[in-house]
Amino acid sequence: MLFICFAIGCQDKNRFNKKNSLSNLETIIETYIDSFYTTYKRYNYDWIDFFEDEFTNVFPDTPIRKISKDSTKNIWKNIYKRYHVQIVDYGKPSFITSKDMVISHNSFHEIFINKKSRDTIKNIGTYIIAWRRQKNETWKIVFETVQNNPN
Repeated sequence: MLFICFAIGCQDKNRFNKKNSLSNLETIIETYIDSFYTTYKRYNYDWIDFFEDEFTNVFPDTPIRKISKDSTKNIWKNIYKRYHVQIVDYGKPSFITSKDMVISHNSFHEIFINKKSRDTIKNIGTYIIAWRRQKNETWKIVFETVQNNPN
């Protein structure tokens, strides 16, 4: 009888540890997200380092594609050439976690200000990102998609 109680107790303890580790994982990824946005607000290209060298990118009205960090940098060079980009706000993320991958979902609100005309474009929507654990125990973005809300 003592053995059965001990075995059941260990199973409950393992469930507790698993739950805590998933909660800890969410905290880790939330820290990465905060760091991503802090870096993005500098409006240079350092935020691109949060991505794997090649990742899947899905945006409205474009095909699903594998894209490199270098291609992403070139796209954003053109954007930064024409616009001042500002993050207004981003929401608290929600998560789907597994051992080596975490899906995060959050809202965002940013604006693009045309450098010549000063016209402003609001970009408000939701973001879904898949983070993959790397061999060195860091996390990188392997998938991103965004859904813009109509302004």
